[in-house]
Amino acid sequence: MQEKRKSKRFVLEANIAMERVDGSKNRLVPINVIDVSGSGIGFSCREILEMNSVYKINLKIWTGDVVDALIHIIRFDNSNDNMYVYGANFVGMPGNDTSKFDIHELFEAANGN
Repeated sequence: MQEKRKSKRFVLEANIAMERVDGSKNRLVPINVIDVSGSGIGFSCREILEMNSVYKINLKIWTGDVVDALIHIIRFDNSNDNMYVYGANFVGMPGNDTSKFDIHELFEAANGN
């Protein structure tokens, strides 16, 4: 996918489940996190998800903390035969969790990554 995020991406390997909150399909969807930034997340899954849908996600980050957030699906790529790749923006995340991404970005920059 073309880079469109405002914040730097970090690789974060995780397998988690998210739950749709904006419709009647409130079931857990298993996903594989590809990368994450302060503004969004890239992930893959075996299911076709509806564009512009909103999901609740509990994401364990590099500090060991769990970030509770809402994500809005904005991109879709089906070039892989058995997995679908998505891009989503964070639309609901507490400010103290957002600052964790900012701090991590500064730390990575200071270490030349």
